[in-house]
Amino acid sequence: MATRIAWLLNFDAELELQAPERYRAPRITEERVHELAARTLDLIAPDDRVLTDAVLDPQRPLPADLQLQMFCPTPSALAWATKLGFSPGPAPSLTVLRDVNSRRFCAALGHGLPGSSFVLDMPALERQLQLPSFTGSYVLKREFSFAGREQRRVQDGVFDDSTRGFCARSFARGEGIQVEPWVQRLADFSRHGYLMPDGSVSVGPTREQRCDPFGRYLGMSALAADVSALEDGALASELLRTGAALHAAGYFGPFGIDAFRYRLPSGGYAFDARCEINARFTMGYPRALLLEAVTAVPVRAGS
Repeated sequence: MATRIAWLLNFDAELELQAPERYRAPRITEERVHELAARTLDLIAPDDRVLTDAVLDPQRPLPADLQLQMFCPTPSALAWATKLGFSPGPAPSLTVLRDVNSRRFCAALGHGLPGSSFVLDMPALERQLQLPSFTGSYVLKREFSFAGREQRRVQDGVFDDSTRGFCARSFARGEGIQVEPWVQRLADFSRHGYLMPDGSVSVGPTREQRCDPFGRYLGMSALAADVSALEDGALASELLRTGAALHAAGYFGPFGIDAFRYRLPSGGYAFDARCEINARFTMGYPRALLLEAVTAVPVRAGS
């Protein structure tokens, strides 16, 4: 019998991870949840159920065979699942989720773009911007951000008052800034894994994303990714290295890394095999990988 999943799609999980004390769920309307769910490639099957407040209707009880999955098991998601009658089961702590989904964690594994750094205060940022970028400009990204948001571009090391304020507000909250050369992205990719509590990793295929020049996600291609054997091998290596780091940090569950091919000033191209880590499900996460990795997922209490 086909596995039927009840999806709790807290697509705004990064907002909760960024400032859990200020977060008020849900931030995404029911209409928007269904719109975003439709943009996943194959993660959500037609027979699955997307959970919203509407399922609290006692006249429309949920089928007992539904198995629960959360986009990211944040405290609000766990509380919401319990309210809907599910027993969520073990999940990484909020502290772990914050740590492993921050750009600081990704930066600690090394930078893919030459001349990149992760800075924690304004003097360090200003020193970094005085160093020449190999493309002549930098992009600044907040520690917690998603879908290509929360970033600014700086040309020739000079940033305006608005950008300075953007960075100052981040530092005041104790958040760092990822600084990296602005490059022309030629193609975007992702590769996913499922990390078991014992540290073993199930590995999915490389998939090609559609993104705008800022890296904002537009969709996922259903076609085989157009990557070279060398690029695919680099992605596989980085995925396993990321899985080991996530396990050491106390995380388990779905995860993925993003990568891109970019234009060099000389006219050639290069490959950044890990520009971002997503320690959660993603829009392009393969359903087959989930079903392969999870042989027993939490179900509704009493089912």
